Amino acid sequence: MPTENPRLRDTAYEVALVALATNPSFHKDLLSTVKSWPPLIYSALPVISAIEPQLNTSSMTDALKEALAELYVIDGQYEKAFSLFADLMKPEIFDFIEKHSLHDTIREKVVQLMLLDCKRTVPLLIQNKDLISPPEVVSQLLTASNKCDSRYFLHLYLHALFEANPHAGKDFHDMQVELYADYDLKMLLPFLRSSQHYTLEKAYDICVKRDLLREQVFILGRMGNSKKALAIIINKLGDIEEAVEFVTMQHDDELWEELIKQCLHKPEMVGVLLEHTVGNLDPLYIVNMVPNGLEIPRLRDRLVKIITDYRTETSLRHGCNDILKADCVNLLVKYYKEARRAICLSNEEDARAKRDGSRDSQAAGRTASARTMEVKSKTRGETRCCMCFDPFSIRDVSVVAFFCCHAYHMSCLMDSMHTVSSGKGSGATSGISEYDSNDEDEETVSGVPRLRCILCTTAAS
Repeated sequence: MPTENPRLRDTAYEVALVALATNPSFHKDLLSTVKSWPPLIYSALPVISAIEPQLNTSSMTDALKEALAELYVIDGQYEKAFSLFADLMKPEIFDFIEKHSLHDTIREKVVQLMLLDCKRTVPLLIQNKDLISPPEVVSQLLTASNKCDSRYFLHLYLHALFEANPHAGKDFHDMQVELYADYDLKMLLPFLRSSQHYTLEKAYDICVKRDLLREQVFILGRMGNSKKALAIIINKLGDIEEAVEFVTMQHDDELWEELIKQCLHKPEMVGVLLEHTVGNLDPLYIVNMVPNGLEIPRLRDRLVKIITDYRTETSLRHGCNDILKADCVNLLVKYYKEARRAICLSNEEDARAKRDGSRDSQAAGRTASARTMEVKSKTRGETRCCMCFDPFSIRDVSVVAFFCCHAYHMSCLMDSMHTVSSGKGSGATSGISEYDSNDEDEETVSGVPRLRCILCTTAAS
């Protein structure tokens, strides 16, 4: 039939397609015709209406089903077309899903997609876990027919889900322990360490049935049965280094005793134990517990190594202690110098803040006020000078405060020390200053004498 030049009426093409659909021997011709004819020359609905009654009947062939799917695509019924393509196991179905955004429709076709290409299906399910939840996926895979290895598909899905979000499939972690034991043994121990949602007893039974020793050790340690775990390491694994590491991580002194007891009748293990307990246990304690007459291979070399390591450790400890002592002395000297520091305050900062009215000057004024309040809070006797006993408020003289909580008028202190003239004393009182010296001399670098508390200096002398 011509499709152009001349182009027939729509009904002519529809009648031809319906005729092909009603005869099973022409279903392949129907499929090739639907793919080759331009969709604009006929309406797909009449042909679809003629084919749909044959669904789920003996006359429905794969060719007819694929032709119906193509007609659904022509008519824009993409979800129905997806369902048929999934049943036909068409590899291009993944591109079809992305092209028409049919992620929601994969909900009922998990098994078919897994059978078609599990490596593409698993990421698709993980990316759309909000549309199809993990319980739905697991339920479909568990109820799948025996024609597919549904447990392997389940393992792939749960493994990818755990890597994407360790808590998303927490209800299936007991199942996942068994799946890892069957399909990916090297991932079982990392999974046991990472997950907190599996039952320890069930996981232990699975590991016992499959004789998974290192996994048993970890689970027993988590269950608190450290002695049994240690016995498995020594008697079945025979790995004394792992035993020492296990005991070290448990932080249990009784477990060290158990380790020594279980190794005493195995000469090679005693020798290895002597090498690996330096820093954790006194080797002399182990030597004293060794039965008389027990021959330990390479005992002499191992004892020499123990002594060498012990001397090295002792030397490091002495060096660290010397450094700590020096640091303590330096810090005490620094603290002593800080404690002797004097703080001088005057009212000039407040006056400058009032004159300028600038933000920076106001901040400096607030600082001066705060320091003055601090001095008042530290001094005793109602903020009086410790030398003349006059209140600080009645004399417009700068105040000097010390960390010993004694405070003086600057003039009183300078007169008492007899070290500088009154002119130098007034020049030193502008603003806020700190008098200190890093040397033990009486004079600072600038030539200004260090101010000291008269009361404390007299009491000390």
